[in-house]
Amino acid sequence: MSFASQTFLWLTLVLGLSTGVFLVWSWRRKQQAAARFVGSRLYAQLTVGVSLRLQILRRILAGLAVVAVLLALARPRWGTVDEETTASGLDIVVAFDVSRSMLALDSKPNRLEKAGRAALDLVESSRADRLGLVAFAGDAFLQAPLTLDDEAFRQSVRLLDTDLIPVQGTGLAAALREARAAFGKDSTGAKAVVVITDGEDHEPGAIDVARQMAQDGIRIFTLGVGTPEGAVLKTSDPYGNPVFIKDQQGNAVKSRLNEDLLRQVADAGGGFYLPLQNRQTIQNLYEQGLGPLPRSLLKAGRARQWIERFQWPLGLGILLLMTEILVPEHRRTVARTNGGGNLGRSGRTSPVTKPT
Repeated sequence: MSFASQTFLWLTLVLGLSTGVFLVWSWRRKQQAAARFVGSRLYAQLTVGVSLRLQILRRILAGLAVVAVLLALARPRWGTVDEETTASGLDIVVAFDVSRSMLALDSKPNRLEKAGRAALDLVESSRADRLGLVAFAGDAFLQAPLTLDDEAFRQSVRLLDTDLIPVQGTGLAAALREARAAFGKDSTGAKAVVVITDGEDHEPGAIDVARQMAQDGIRIFTLGVGTPEGAVLKTSDPYGNPVFIKDQQGNAVKSRLNEDLLRQVADAGGGFYLPLQNRQTIQNLYEQGLGPLPRSLLKAGRARQWIERFQWPLGLGILLLMTEILVPEHRRTVARTNGGGNLGRSGRTSPVTKPT
């Protein structure tokens, strides 16, 4: 069991207790005010037949009715049903570079973390779109298939690391081929690939693959992470000390942002290139590139939905209010009056003797 509105759930607790306190306080004030106004002896005569129990019962019913109505506003849910979900949007595959060059510190805190934040920002801009994730370095693989589940995509992004793929290097062509395969046969709408990388490509053919994908209706946009000046790559040893990453000749490796290649790939793929700077970069990407693409009806599969049961506490609240109105505060009493004379035990009128 759960509640759709946590706000009204807390209000039920607070206002329920407040209502109970108020009903008790108002009843006592009423009793005290009436006793002071008419006097204790006269007040006892005026309240003959008034039931204390019925008065308390009416106030309990009123308090429970308020609690039931507030629970209805909190929208209690229990039980689930499977429903097919659809959305009108795009299919977007994010190709994410996890090579060691992404550890360079020319982007703060480093290229990898900055790219990860950009991927998460893209989720906020593409609420109605299906998102998939391809991780690549020297090789590429599908990290997360296309889905409307934003949280599943976020979790996949947070798991990205430079140790994820053992084959080091940066293979843009392999990443694009894996992204194209990620769309699958059920992807019938507009398709786009967003490549987040520093552009250090160690495998030829990325431009040719991008051109083929554009012919298949897949638009490619590239985001460059890092600076053209670059930075020396560092990592940490098991004790946390910084260690330079070196090539086979023992020289420290310096990584630079290859903007020229990223522009060429984006142009061949019918998109454009943007240097990744801040959150505004993702907004510009979506507004100028992804947003204008035609939407289509996307089938998201089946989702389990809660069944709302607010009718039950609402009906109970109405029933309690009706019952509170119908409950009287007076007991039924039988009035006994003299019929015009003193009645004896036999029911006859006693004779009146005149004085002599």
